[in-house]
Amino acid sequence: MLKSTAVAVLFLLSLVLVITFADELDDMGKGQYGLVEIFKYLALIAPRNFYELLPSAALLGALITLGGMANNYELTAMRAAGISRWQIIFSALRVGMILMVVSLLVSEGVAPVSEQAAQMLKFTAKNEQVALRTKYGFWTRDGDTYLNIREILNSAELKDVSIYEMTDMNELKYATHAKAASFIDNKWELSGVEQTTINDAGVKVALSDSAKLDSLLDPGLLDVIVVKPERLSIMGLASYINFLDNNGQDATHFIVAMTSKLIRPFVILVMLLIAIPMVLGVKRAGSTGTRILIGALIGIGFNLVDRLFGNIGVLYGLNPVIAASLPFFLALCISAFTIRRMG
Repeated sequence: MLKSTAVAVLFLLSLVLVITFADELDDMGKGQYGLVEIFKYLALIAPRNFYELLPSAALLGALITLGGMANNYELTAMRAAGISRWQIIFSALRVGMILMVVSLLVSEGVAPVSEQAAQMLKFTAKNEQVALRTKYGFWTRDGDTYLNIREILNSAELKDVSIYEMTDMNELKYATHAKAASFIDNKWELSGVEQTTINDAGVKVALSDSAKLDSLLDPGLLDVIVVKPERLSIMGLASYINFLDNNGQDATHFIVAMTSKLIRPFVILVMLLIAIPMVLGVKRAGSTGTRILIGALIGIGFNLVDRLFGNIGVLYGLNPVIAASLPFFLALCISAFTIRRMG
């Protein structure tokens, strides 16, 4: 089952990356975004796609392995030798436990970092901007201007912004600090502005309540680096939900994302439970190809329904935990009912 699951996940992952590659070709040639950058981008998004596809691959792996054993009457021989259906089911679930550990390691340790790096690579290459996120905030450079942002609320609201403008001789000319910045009507509005001018005559400091800039930073870059639920680990989501609650902000979208991430490893076990009746519940050997097709449709259908319920929960203000977990429990109940009917 592990071998079959590995083959299935490689096939599904290759298919997704090929489709993504075809989409990325439309952007090739924009700025510095060339073929090498596309392949780097695909490599960086692969971990996220891997753990998202793993439940469907586990279902296909179980159908391939157990379906082949059923077609060769090996399962029939095993049961005739005294092995119960529940022993076969628990053997499959033990494989699922191994896959759960793999899923957690990838989703928590690799995917969040690589996904953030992928989005940053793509945007900076296309727009020919130098950008870096450090513990001292977000830094970006546009020509002779350097920008440092300590706190990003969303793609249109910033706090603690510093702008450094250099001369052609790499000497500091202006240093501007703003307590906050908002993107309104295609312009950045700064508040609490303090500007320091440095020239041969000396240093001059000017204070103002507000100021407007036609160009400060492309909001599209902030869309890349702003905190997005799908790019955070479970611990990162928990920390950010706590931050939003303390600041009186809506954390529903992040609660849905956290619930989905907590449930995702257990979806692997549910997919295996769904596969069992499809193999053991038939009286005669069926077509492995048919089983695989049905399994693929079930896997794709579950992912679509799972995302749909999460978005509906956010849109209509439903309990985020219930909205995110309902598809999982529905699938669990259906698989348990089907197994129970097997006897």
